[in-house]
Amino acid sequence: MHLMPEPGQKVDETGASPLRAFPYICLLLAILVTAAPITSSLWLDETATYWVVKDGIRDVVTRSWAWSGQSAIYYLTAWVSIHLAPYIGLEFSLRLPTLLAFCACVVLLYRLGRYLMNPNAGILAALVFVCMPDVSFAAIDARPYSLGLALLIASMLCFFKWLDTRQLAFAVLYAISAALVVYCHYLFALALFAQFICGLGQWRKLVPLWVAAGALCLPLVGQLLHFYQTRRSHSFDASPDIKTLFVAIAPPVVAGSVLLTIFASKRVYKLRHRIYWPYLIAWLVFPPTFLFAVSLLTDTKLFVSRYYLCSAPAAALLAGYAISRLSAQWFASTVLTASLVIGIWRAGPLHGNEDWRSVAATTNARVSSADVVLVASGFVEGTTVACDSPQLRDVLFSPQVAYPLRQFRRLPYAYEKNAVPDDLAGTGRVFLITRRSSFFGLGTGMRYESLLSQKLPGYRSRELGNMGGVSLVVLEQ
Repeated sequence: MHLMPEPGQKVDETGASPLRAFPYICLLLAILVTAAPITSSLWLDETATYWVVKDGIRDVVTRSWAWSGQSAIYYLTAWVSIHLAPYIGLEFSLRLPTLLAFCACVVLLYRLGRYLMNPNAGILAALVFVCMPDVSFAAIDARPYSLGLALLIASMLCFFKWLDTRQLAFAVLYAISAALVVYCHYLFALALFAQFICGLGQWRKLVPLWVAAGALCLPLVGQLLHFYQTRRSHSFDASPDIKTLFVAIAPPVVAGSVLLTIFASKRVYKLRHRIYWPYLIAWLVFPPTFLFAVSLLTDTKLFVSRYYLCSAPAAALLAGYAISRLSAQWFASTVLTASLVIGIWRAGPLHGNEDWRSVAATTNARVSSADVVLVASGFVEGTTVACDSPQLRDVLFSPQVAYPLRQFRRLPYAYEKNAVPDDLAGTGRVFLITRRSSFFGLGTGMRYESLLSQKLPGYRSRELGNMGGVSLVVLEQ
């Protein structure tokens, strides 16, 4: 079975539609809009990244394993960039590796689209990719997902380059990049199944490369076993609905843009390509379907959008192929860019919608030595025992590590009546900080506030400012 064209065969480099500058302009605008909130406050999970990387390199390795259960490959890049914090700010420095990885994703996806189709389809695929909501969020999120996507797309490109040329350099780069995908995020390895599907016809030649990549992953065996044993701690959602699976496979922004472009187009062009369709369909469908099945059939709930984000490049390539065959490509570029701009505008100026920086600044400006500050952990792992654990007490309150408070007392994530001190009546004001980004966190904050009102008769409560998904309430006489 020939997956690549015969030697000397040329793939259409121009396509039926002439190459225009408009998609490139839209792509640049989309990247700029996506990066706009890069200096906003870190949100909860990003503050945990700060806790992992804030000290020495040995601490980075130990903490990344103990807290996230992942290798330190991403966190080491964040540890390097955090040294720029005095010059460009904490938030920018911590998110800089993610932004650079995201830009690499865009370039690599364009290269992959150009290699499999033509430059026009490649740039349209890159634009679709940037405008996908989950991708645009990951673009500046100080977590491993952008780096994992960059390594995944690089492995796909090197895979095809090696199949086409048999050059040793591409073989080495493919084995290394495929292994690094696993190092960056275990679940992103699900997308590598597409390479297995594509390589079945030449499996004898590919087995040495797959063995080499597997050998590079051997140091992760212990971590993978630990990840499996603690899999329930990574599960937060309920069992998924079948509708969510279809949304994962055909994201509304992508499907809607393609459908609208079909209606707006007057012509459909032919496009020569070298796409092996079972490969692309496997890349798109297998990761979300596998996680959906696991979540539906077991008590391990892993069907979370960030975990199947590894299928997003496949959706972008398919959409880029479809749009490049239509005459109204300018229309598709406009719709995609507008959807991104509107989405980010509606989300507001905060990345992650949690302004822990303003919470700390407002609290420190108002609190006195006679006041009490109570902070509920935002992490589901924040039980009463864990909050007092020397190993976990800092990371469970990582927003207060990134944005220190003068003084505060710890409360668990889930409401516990006995966790609230009884000696509050003789104090000054009481400040209560809770996370309300989730429904559970909102309920916890309301219950703590109600309990404090009962313990402090004659006190009235009021909220201080708009902190996004974080609540800052003061109770005072």
